[in-house]
Amino acid sequence: MAWRPNEYLLEGELDNTNPGKVTGWMRFAGFRDKVTFDLRGNFHRDIRGAKIRFQGNGDEDDPHAASYMDGFALRQTGKVGDITAGDPPADYLNTPYLEVYSDQNGRIVIELDRDHMQVIGRPIPACESDPISREEQARNMAEFLSGISTATQVTAMSVGPGGMIVSDPEYTHWVVVDGQIAGEAHSVEPASNGQSFAYIRLFNIPEMNEYGYIETARLRSKQDTSSTDTSACDSPDSNPG
Repeated sequence: MAWRPNEYLLEGELDNTNPGKVTGWMRFAGFRDKVTFDLRGNFHRDIRGAKIRFQGNGDEDDPHAASYMDGFALRQTGKVGDITAGDPPADYLNTPYLEVYSDQNGRIVIELDRDHMQVIGRPIPACESDPISREEQARNMAEFLSGISTATQVTAMSVGPGGMIVSDPEYTHWVVVDGQIAGEAHSVEPASNGQSFAYIRLFNIPEMNEYGYIETARLRSKQDTSSTDTSACDSPDSNPG
C-alpha cells in the first residue's frame, strides 16, 4: 500500500521554514541523483518552522536497491502527511516519522531511529501552533485509498476517527450526512423533488444495502472530495433516507 524505502535511504533534508510548504531532498541507494520534494503542508508542532536532516541505514552498493526503487520519481510533489521528530509535544508518535502523499508515487513512509534525525533551527513554539488535523490526515488517506480502489478495482479501506470507511470501486458516489461520509451509492438516477433513486449502503449500518430514494444534495461524486470530510459518520441514528 505504501513505498517504504527505509533500508535504501542514505540521507536527506526537509525544510518547513516557509509556512504551508515543505521542500528538500533525499538520497537513496540505487539512484545517482537526489530525489527532490516540493510539498504542501507542515511538519508536526515539535519541528514546525524548522529544517530536519536525517540519515538512513542504506548501503550505496546494495544490489537490491535499483529494482526496489525502479519507478520512484526523482521529483516528488503532493501533500505532507505526518512528519515529526517525535519530540514533545508528541501529537502523533514519539519517534521520527516521515509520511508523504505523493502525486507521483502515492503514499511514502520512512521511519527513522531517533539518533538519525537532527533539527536545524528553532521550531515555532508549540503553543503558537495547532496540532495537525487528524480529520485532514484521514481525508488524505481516504483519497489515497480511493485512488487505489478505482485504479485496481479492488475494495480499499481506511480507519477514521468514527469507524471504518470502506471504498468500493463499484460505488460512484459518497453518501454525506452532516458534512461527513456515511456511506456510498451507485446506480444513481435523478428523480423529482430533489430526490435521486440509488443503491445505497451505510457504513454504520452494515445491513443497510438496498435501493431507495435519497436527497440528491446528500450525494457527492467520488471524483469531487474537495468539500467533504471523509471521516466516517459516527452518529448511530444517522439515516440518509
